[in-house]
Amino acid sequence: MLLSPSLAPSEVRSLPERVIQIGEGNFLRGFFDWLIHQLNQRGHFNGRIVVVAPRRSGAQNIRKLNAQGGLFTVYMRGLMDGQEIDQAEIVSSVSRGLDPYTDWGAFLACAENRAIDICVSNTTEAGIVYTQEKYEAGQPQGSFPGKLTAYLYHRFMHFRGSDDAGMTILPCELIDDNGGRLREIVIQHARDWCLPDAFMHWVKHANRFCNTLVDRIVSGIPDQIQQEKIFCRLGYEDSLLTVCEPFHLFVIEDPGILARQWPFQDVGLNVRYVCDVKPYRERKVRILNGAHTAMAALCYAADFRTVQQAMDDPAFALFVRRVVYDEIIPSMNEESASLADFARVTIDRFRNPHIEHRLSDIVVNGLTKIRVRLVPTIRDYAERYGRAPRLLTLGLAATLLFYREQAVDGKVARDDEPLVRRIQDLWLEREGADLQETMQRLLADAVVWGYDLNEIGDLPQQAAHHVREIERDGIRAYVNKLMGLVMGASLA
Repeated sequence: MLLSPSLAPSEVRSLPERVIQIGEGNFLRGFFDWLIHQLNQRGHFNGRIVVVAPRRSGAQNIRKLNAQGGLFTVYMRGLMDGQEIDQAEIVSSVSRGLDPYTDWGAFLACAENRAIDICVSNTTEAGIVYTQEKYEAGQPQGSFPGKLTAYLYHRFMHFRGSDDAGMTILPCELIDDNGGRLREIVIQHARDWCLPDAFMHWVKHANRFCNTLVDRIVSGIPDQIQQEKIFCRLGYEDSLLTVCEPFHLFVIEDPGILARQWPFQDVGLNVRYVCDVKPYRERKVRILNGAHTAMAALCYAADFRTVQQAMDDPAFALFVRRVVYDEIIPSMNEESASLADFARVTIDRFRNPHIEHRLSDIVVNGLTKIRVRLVPTIRDYAERYGRAPRLLTLGLAATLLFYREQAVDGKVARDDEPLVRRIQDLWLEREGADLQETMQRLLADAVVWGYDLNEIGDLPQQAAHHVREIERDGIRAYVNKLMGLVMGASLA
């Protein structure tokens, strides 16, 4: 039996649409949509979500979502406060899905609904970027900020610039100052498109762009065998089954308006309304996301397929621990005891045997992730210790090798295609050239990394050394050897 729309209680189906969500993927389903479901179940928010695909590739999920009447299953598995959690729940907070590429009018019609006054997004770190594009009435914009600008302009015109029609916008992408940055790009699009000054004033003063931080490991769809086991237990099949860990954290920089609309803490959920999200963000992005990004390409090349599989290997598990405790934490300014506590919980989460967190998913948008999650740590470590961090540099080198292998195989990794092409073209052009010179060329590309990484101590020399050792010994043998050296150094 397939998950049926009829399973949504009638009182839920009658709730008004109050949120527009840009992003149809696993994370928002297992995080934000689940959170709103919890509020609705307890009679607090009483609103539903319209889910919009930010890219053409999201059309398939939109079709599945509508076929199931907006319903999907969130399956939480793992330890929470020392207790084993194994719980499945049908989430009913989504009313419908929209594909703006085939129904742009329906997307803009949501802007005419005064009750939809909250926008949530998650389009990955690569989503909140400025891309110059034309504005054509009736045609979808390519980028997420472009779509949002068109949406807000339609709302502005429909409500004649009323301040009461302003929205609360919560981007969940893992970039610094995500709300402020998104607002800047919207204003830039408005200037490019010669939209009225009154609209730009309305964007700035009638709408609230909140900085946020999100934290929950939401894995991809389980493999066929696991799906069959889960479906047998549930008694139905769900094409949007969403598996996640019990842990969750939502930090929102907000003066208090949302806290009244969304009283998450009143129902025992880990949502914090704060004046400054930066301390929370730096801890999470550098330690949890940084460790994920440092290990992803390296462990994938070693034929591991999930984070948990890599953490079951002594050498690779030690690599992750040493990355966190010897390189990431020493580069940060926060008090080390609190960082160590967060790191301990993070590594326990990585070991969760019930979460199939695929390394192939973490590698997606790897270049942007390195720029956001690793480069600041590598830079700060080098400034403090006068040399590049050895293990983070290995993670960076393994990622560059990953793109080289993709180029040799004629593939383009799931990433910002122009950035990938820059890296892959350089690898192919430099085939047979001096490796260190090639590494210097790769690391010099400020378009990819934000600035010339050759300025960071001995980073190019270390990266070239790692590549030579990997090519000579293979990934597993080299990591085993390197971890033996690190373990010896740690014990000395």
